[in-house]
Amino acid sequence: MRLLSISLRNLRIRMVATVLTMASITVATALYASIQVMAEQTEARYEGAIGGYQAVAGPNGASELELVLNTIFNVGGEAGLIPLQVCADLRKGRGISRRSAVRYAIPQARGDSVSRYNFPVVATLDEMFSLFEWQREPLKFDQGGPFVFTWEQLVELGEALAAHENARRAEESEVPPRPVLQPEWKKAVIGARVARSLHLGLGDVITPVHGKVGEFGFHEHPEAACEIVGILAPTNSPIDSTIYLPIGVHLLIGGHEGGVFVNQLLPGKNPDDAAKLPTSAMRIGLTAVIMDPKDHMGAQILRREFGSHLEAQVAWPQDVVPKFLRQIGNAADALAVIAWLVLLVASVSITVAIYNTMNERRREIAIMRSLGARRLQITTIIAGEAALLSLFGALLGIVLCHAAAFFLQGLVEDMTGVYLDWTIFRLWELWLVLGVTAIGAAAGLLPAIKGSMTQVADNIAQNY
Repeated sequence: MRLLSISLRNLRIRMVATVLTMASITVATALYASIQVMAEQTEARYEGAIGGYQAVAGPNGASELELVLNTIFNVGGEAGLIPLQVCADLRKGRGISRRSAVRYAIPQARGDSVSRYNFPVVATLDEMFSLFEWQREPLKFDQGGPFVFTWEQLVELGEALAAHENARRAEESEVPPRPVLQPEWKKAVIGARVARSLHLGLGDVITPVHGKVGEFGFHEHPEAACEIVGILAPTNSPIDSTIYLPIGVHLLIGGHEGGVFVNQLLPGKNPDDAAKLPTSAMRIGLTAVIMDPKDHMGAQILRREFGSHLEAQVAWPQDVVPKFLRQIGNAADALAVIAWLVLLVASVSITVAIYNTMNERRREIAIMRSLGARRLQITTIIAGEAALLSLFGALLGIVLCHAAAFFLQGLVEDMTGVYLDWTIFRLWELWLVLGVTAIGAAAGLLPAIKGSMTQVADNIAQNY
């Protein structure tokens, strides 16, 4: 303890150099810890979020990664549309093998958002709250309950829309009126983060925005303002940042008329001519269909069977997401190397800072030697200064990392969708502190050895 107190006293005497050197250690440690925390929680966020999504069907023009990121993680834009017929076939098991049969196939349509946070609006069926399972259980509600909009209502609405569209395309004299948005459909279920960020509760009204706030062409849909009837319990997944509306609302919003139906491309036909051909309810456009195959290999089988499908493909999130995370992991590893290089530079600064004080401390060390201090004790005192510098810097770095996670929590979640839990302390943080301390002690060995070699006779007298 006596040697430790001497080391602390020496650091206090050279306070300016101590603070500056410690700051470099703090920054390097905080940088490394922040990279690890971000990579770790990003991986947990993405791996945890695929728990309820066993397979996703989407348009052929998109990559599987693009389809999964948009459907599950609300990242990126919609890649295109697939016809409702794909969802109907999956629900009835048509065109697929027995092993690829699904427990449910729930349609989704996207394109709108809410507020400056750009919370995505997902138009779907009430099956999202009765059949879809999150962590092997239906989605739970903190307040309220689900809206009601069934598959049968979707088909009925689709037939009415198709009748209107076909008469319009045929330029008939009497065109059946376009279906009207029913007041009982104007209900919404919102995620926990949406409720928290926008201070919304049951009975409040939420208005979808076409596109994203701040982007060119965005505008509100006041005719589609929906009353909030349910607030989901937190899941720490993208579900928390999602707003669910009945798909009937999406289909009848003003400005969506051009994207209601997917025109069938026939061999030898001009795409412009296809827009004039008769359509049907089963040609209503969806951005995705989420499924749960009955067989544990069903998602892989579906992906293979849809390999030759003209209009749709199936992505298997359990395969796509790990590949994506490996790419993120490679980037995190590269950043971690940079952080270690910063730490190495900081350790060199410790060596330089202490080494440069050796000339000033020769008489002090000589006096200690004359009073009986051994070379090993001198070495321990000086190396201890370096170790203490590194220890305090590392501890402050960990504190700085968690403080940054606390203050930047909302900003990071808005930009990346990753929720940073600043309260979690991990075992590797302790090892990081010990490792940085060891590196600092090693950096102090060279000046410590030089100090221990100080000659008593040559340095005991005061130089004037």
